[in-house]
Amino acid sequence: MKILSLLALVVASVAPASADGLGVEWKDSTAVRLAFTLTEGRGIGSDYSVWATPMLTNGRGDTLRLHPAVFRGKRNRRYTDRARFYGDAPVATGREVAAGQPVAYSVEIRRDEAPWLWQGRVKLDAEREGEGCCEVEPMPAAHIGHFAYVPPFSPALAPVADNTGKAGELQRNNPVLQHISKYRPYDGSPMEGALLVHFPLDKHTLLLDFRDNAATLDRIVSITKAIMADSTSAVKIIQIVGLASVDGPMRHNIALAGRRVKVLKDYVQGKVATPDSLYETVNGGEGWPQLRRSIAAGSSPWRDRLLSIIDNEPNADRRERLIKRLDGGRAYRWLKDSVLGDQRNSGYMRIYYDYKPDTVAAVINRATELLGQGRADEALRMLLTVSRDERSHNALGVACYMTGRRDEAIGWLRRAADKGNADARENLRQYEAIRKAEELNK
Repeated sequence: MKILSLLALVVASVAPASADGLGVEWKDSTAVRLAFTLTEGRGIGSDYSVWATPMLTNGRGDTLRLHPAVFRGKRNRRYTDRARFYGDAPVATGREVAAGQPVAYSVEIRRDEAPWLWQGRVKLDAEREGEGCCEVEPMPAAHIGHFAYVPPFSPALAPVADNTGKAGELQRNNPVLQHISKYRPYDGSPMEGALLVHFPLDKHTLLLDFRDNAATLDRIVSITKAIMADSTSAVKIIQIVGLASVDGPMRHNIALAGRRVKVLKDYVQGKVATPDSLYETVNGGEGWPQLRRSIAAGSSPWRDRLLSIIDNEPNADRRERLIKRLDGGRAYRWLKDSVLGDQRNSGYMRIYYDYKPDTVAAVINRATELLGQGRADEALRMLLTVSRDERSHNALGVACYMTGRRDEAIGWLRRAADKGNADARENLRQYEAIRKAEELNK
């Protein structure tokens, strides 16, 4: 049987929990202090004594007994003192008092002495025995109280990295998106990665079910919305280059290309609230540069002669007539069948972006510092100003918990955990452990 000495305890300022007269004070999770009082009534006979031994148990076979308290009747105490004087009785291992007097316990138990005290619900009872002149008789145990260790909340709060911007993330899989440093005015040169929207022959009506227009436009709109909703990126230019095929009078085709540009701009603006100043609309007219690249990349029998006409005839209408007459019209029929169908489009759409300073990360990290200093109310006020940014949700959960708003805390932490935040998952695990321990203390 392990007996602990009664010790005075100097404890860090932790609010004690008490139940049924039992005071429990945890010292930095390395020691626990128990404070309670035992009293046996004055009804003990003058010749008798009652031995009360405080006993800690957890229901799983672990037991720890403290020093007993002995309550003696008047004659019993006198007999005992006389017997000790003559060496006929052992020296008391606990505290002895007269019946009816209290025995106050103040005991510190280190975690390495009884680690199971930190694991689940623990009962504190007093084993009792009555002793007369000739016999010892068991008595019913007295329940003093119970307790359970409530682990401290040690929030997991990693600093938030400065965001390089939603645009930078999107750019990896969307070549249509380019940093503003890559911007060049349209000069007919290829725009690598730009998206094409197609129109039927000689039309400027935007048909979503024509070719892959719906997917292309959805992509443009979703990328623009994502960047505009991000606190660290900004849309700088939405570039739309309108084109028409070389088939038909140049004046008509230029007007058609202009109408196509306007239709596309109106469509995007109708889906995303964007000012006119963000748009660069370019009437690219007839798509001669695109036609030349398509011919040069092929191996048709008219390749070199077609390229010579395009490169040496400055007048677009005369250029078209020369091509239509080449080899009795066979070259033009090949162009219509193999190339011009893909030239009947609005041209190119491209988005340029730039970064903005990540002021949100600075707010979250400052609030995190305040939480570490115990200034939770101040941190919460700061975090609520950036609550739209999902990076703030774990810190918001911690701030709410520390200010006693537990239901709100769990809501924020779950939102963060659902987004894959490992710190939020750890904080939820701690909360659940604390909640269960608090239930055991009831």
